[in-house]
Amino acid sequence: MTSVSAGASGNSTPSTARFALLAIFVMHGILFGIWTTQIPLAKLRLDVSLTVFGLALLCVAIGAVIAMPIAGVLVNLCGSARMTWVTGAMFSVFVAGPALAPSLPLFMVSAMLMGAAIGSMDVGMNAHGLLVERALRKPVMSGFHGGFSIGAAVGTILGAWVLGKVGTHAQLAFFCGLSLAGILACASLLLPTALDRGLSSQNFALPTRTTIGLGLLCFLALMIEGTVADWGALMLDERFAVDAAVAAMAFGFYQTGMAVARFTGDWLRARAGAVRLVAFSAAFTAVGTAAALLMPGVHASLAAFAIAGLGIGNVAPVLFAGGGRLEPDAPGRGIAAVTTLGYAGFLAGPPLIGIPADVIGLQGALFVTVAAALIIALCARMVKAADTY
Repeated sequence: MTSVSAGASGNSTPSTARFALLAIFVMHGILFGIWTTQIPLAKLRLDVSLTVFGLALLCVAIGAVIAMPIAGVLVNLCGSARMTWVTGAMFSVFVAGPALAPSLPLFMVSAMLMGAAIGSMDVGMNAHGLLVERALRKPVMSGFHGGFSIGAAVGTILGAWVLGKVGTHAQLAFFCGLSLAGILACASLLLPTALDRGLSSQNFALPTRTTIGLGLLCFLALMIEGTVADWGALMLDERFAVDAAVAAMAFGFYQTGMAVARFTGDWLRARAGAVRLVAFSAAFTAVGTAAALLMPGVHASLAAFAIAGLGIGNVAPVLFAGGGRLEPDAPGRGIAAVTTLGYAGFLAGPPLIGIPADVIGLQGALFVTVAAALIIALCARMVKAADTY
């Protein structure tokens, strides 16, 4: 395998690449946040039912899931640095497609293209994150994902304010142009493409059984995240009859906990190791989620959601790192397998929760996420490879 330190030259030092990649993660989050501000306007412009619009939104996820395995192959062919900035540039441009699409067919096509850019960028960024970790010989992956969380918050809050002041076209032009310029500026500061291009002689190969196992754990982890995002507010409303603004705080508290976890996760992983971090984090998630479902008051329940977010925040980043390191000759392929299954969990989890919710109620059905967190905790030894540099 090519030595990382030997391959770095010029401005592409591991420390420089770390901050350049962090900036790209932040811009990825900003673009995602900008897209969320455009969703209600797209629904009004298309003038379709909630059911039809919901199905159309699935095109984003479908595009991402289709693109991720292909992106894993392209990382081996082109290198993670090139994949990161090329797909980042594509995301900066493609986000305007569904935001401005005048008809449902155009919306669906452009949403799939945007989803493909998002999924491919995810694979490229995380693969390059592994390269940076190997160069620095210390964990930094959780911090990258924390950067995404901050970017998403900024993109959503600031983007909504700008949208109200200047309208859709000017908002998109400003943030998309800013992100495109930032990503291109960071491109030359990433580690050299040659370091992880062509590591494997096989461009097309199935991931290993162990990598798929990590992917299934990621399925559970992102299922938990997606379920809280979609059902947390409704659960608070059903239990405490609070208004929509208070109920919506459930995911806000959850995301706050996740952001705090991700900015401390690398420090914790360096000291406790990936296995202990995932085991304790998943157990913390189970306890926090159960408390959120059982607490007798809304404020206590919100606090418990923050605790659950503290737990789950570091699980997916460590699983991504483990997936890439299980296939050292094809890290992109390993990450693609884990992220693809993870996205499937994020998509499938919320609808699956709705089935038992009709029978035992939403509060009872959400205990599925508690069970999922306990399964992750019991299988934490599978992430041992994440500590290999």
